[in-house]
Amino acid sequence: MVKDKFTDTFWLTGHKFEKISNENVLVDGGLFAKKEVKELFRMLISQNPFTRFNATIVIWERNGFLTKIMIALALIALILVYFWISS
Repeated sequence: MVKDKFTDTFWLTGHKFEKISNENVLVDGGLFAKKEVKELFRMLISQNPFTRFNATIVIWERNGFLTKIMIALALIALILVYFWISS
């Protein structure tokens, strides 16, 4: 295994980074390449709140959480439209 200055697991602003191989890292359960993790790290430590939020959205998208939120919102909208049409 290539030695570097990072530990195998660490937390940054509520996100868990786990090194699983030389080139791959799990961030909250989503698989990222090392270059992507460096960019996420830069985004998460940024002073700009929009940049930090964008990093969180990228993490949610990669681990499937964003898809679940979109499906739930679509179901709620469908239920609301059904009740609006039927009344």
